[in-house]
Amino acid sequence: MHQKISNSFQQGFILLLLLTVLVSYIGMIQEFLIALVLAAIFSGLLYPFYLKVLSKVKKKPVLAAASTLLITLFALGLPLATITGIVTSEAIEVSKKARPIVKKALDSKLSLSKKMPEWLPFKEKLEPFHDTIVDKISELTSTMGKWLVSSFSSATKGTLGFFMSLFIMLYAMFYFLIHGIKLIDSLTSLLPLSKEDRTEVMNRGLTVTKASLKGILIVGIIQGILIALAFWAIGIKGAAFWGSVVFLLSAIPGLGAPLIWVPATVYLLFTGDTASAIGLSIWGLLVVGLIDNFLRPWIVGSDAKLPDIVILISILGGIITFGAVGIILGPVIAALLDTILNIYKKTFQDQLPS
Repeated sequence: MHQKISNSFQQGFILLLLLTVLVSYIGMIQEFLIALVLAAIFSGLLYPFYLKVLSKVKKKPVLAAASTLLITLFALGLPLATITGIVTSEAIEVSKKARPIVKKALDSKLSLSKKMPEWLPFKEKLEPFHDTIVDKISELTSTMGKWLVSSFSSATKGTLGFFMSLFIMLYAMFYFLIHGIKLIDSLTSLLPLSKEDRTEVMNRGLTVTKASLKGILIVGIIQGILIALAFWAIGIKGAAFWGSVVFLLSAIPGLGAPLIWVPATVYLLFTGDTASAIGLSIWGLLVVGLIDNFLRPWIVGSDAKLPDIVILISILGGIITFGAVGIILGPVIAALLDTILNIYKKTFQDQLPS
């Protein structure tokens, strides 16, 4: 009996000591936690490509990891940095000049009803709301511009801190690509779960995370580019800015992109550019809409797909909590919760209602 109590006390003390040291360590490296999490996510996404490179360089892991990172930086990093600079510049312009641009288009000597096409049946009813429409459109546009500027600024604030986080992320990715599998096995072995449950945590967690991120990133990038090209072609200023907004909103399946191109169509109608309005509507419905209907289900798949409402709330909550990187971290946390709930359901299936 004495030995049993002693063992329980010892286990409790070790757990308390572990928790104390762990909290202290996390507090010490909290500035770099997001960089480490992003490194783990990107390493997981790049791992299949790393294996292909590894087979080409005769099983030299250091060379394969370095090559993978260099190829990724040149293929994605440089274009992304360029696009970020363009979007930030346009976001600043939009946030400053939103109201003058809208007023110039909608607030001239002609009444609002006379600006709109004759075939619109409700145009006379909108006339009393002329000033309100101008204010709300300009206010919404300016708010989105300011948010994008603040998000990019907060992500890169403090040049030294930004480059330090970038270095840690790249170095961690290099390490994870080489030793990631062993590290995962080592960490999961510490979990008081069966081997089957540990495997499910990793397999389902990675599957759901990859599927969710591919759905958000790939679909968002394609829809953002399509809307940006359309806006550029019809002469709407800030095409890159609006494309980036579509990228953020595309997480809402079937509704994200229309939240931008439908108001743009209405704006074109208000300004009398009926041909561009019709063209943008056709482009939005037939081209951009096909991405949601066909490409998204093919990329994400049905088995690993999180519910759309979960993805939406996760992204919004992630953005509020972590800033712009919340677009990635939000769904990852949701995928982890989904995995743990499945293990909970299986573990307590005898106690839960059938």
